[in-house]
Amino acid sequence: MRIKITYETLDGDIVLPKHYNHHIQALIYKTFSPQLATNLHNIGFPYGKRRFKLFTFSRILEKGIPTKDDTKLIFKRKITFYFSSPIEDIVENLAERSFKEREFELCGKKIYISQLQIITTPKIEEKVKIKAISPITIYSTLKKADGSKIVHFYKPIDKEFSKLIENNAKKKFHLIYGKDPEELKLEIKPLKFSVKDNLKLVKFKDTIIEGYTGVYELTGSPELIYVTYEAGLGNKNSGGFGMWEIWREKEEDENA
Repeated sequence: MRIKITYETLDGDIVLPKHYNHHIQALIYKTFSPQLATNLHNIGFPYGKRRFKLFTFSRILEKGIPTKDDTKLIFKRKITFYFSSPIEDIVENLAERSFKEREFELCGKKIYISQLQIITTPKIEEKVKIKAISPITIYSTLKKADGSKIVHFYKPIDKEFSKLIENNAKKKFHLIYGKDPEELKLEIKPLKFSVKDNLKLVKFKDTIIEGYTGVYELTGSPELIYVTYEAGLGNKNSGGFGMWEIWREKEEDENA
C-alpha cells in the first residue's frame, strides 16, 4: 500500500540538510503511534540476524534550491514524498496519526499535513520497466585478512547485483507471506543508467551509503516484483532507499 503525503509551512520556507533522509525517517517515526514506532525501531521483522522494517519512502518530489555553501536545500513552503509498506497496518497507522496530529516539526520548522493521497497499485506483470525514485543500494559485509569488516556496495552493472537483489526480495516475501519463495525469480537490468551520473552518495547519520537512481527492467515472478514495489528494492529501505515507480517513457518525454 502506498500513499503520497504533502506537508506545508505557514511561515516561510522549509530548509533541510542536503542529506535529509534521516530527518524524514525521524518525522515518520514521530508520526507513528508510540507502540508501533518502538516495535519497528527495536524489533522490526527478524530474519536470521537481520531485522527488516518493511517500509520505504521516496526522495522529496519538489526540487530543493541549494544554499550557497551547498550544505542545505530550500523548499518553497512545502514538501511531498511517497511512503509505502506491504503491511497495511503500518500505512494506515501513519495516515491516521498524520490527520490526528496535524502539526509536526521538521528540523525546527513547524509543518502541517495539507494532503494525503492513496496511490493506486499498478498492474505488475512478469516484465516491468521501472524508475528509481530513491536510490537503490545493495551491499555485503566482508571480512578482511586482519579480521576487520568492510562494507562493499555493488553497482547495478556488477554480476552480483541482480542476485543479491533477488535474495533480499525473497527474504521480504517470506516475512510478509510466511511462504517459501524458493521457486520465485527476480532479475534487475539497467536500461537508462550511468555509473557516474546515477551514483548517489547519501550521508545517513554518520554513514555514507552508495546508491543508484536510473531506469531498470525487472523480470521474474509478479508476486516477487510486487514485494519490491511495496517494501523497496535492496537494503536500507526504511532509510529512504529502493523505492520505485513504473517508468513511462512517453510521459517523461512530454514533461521534458
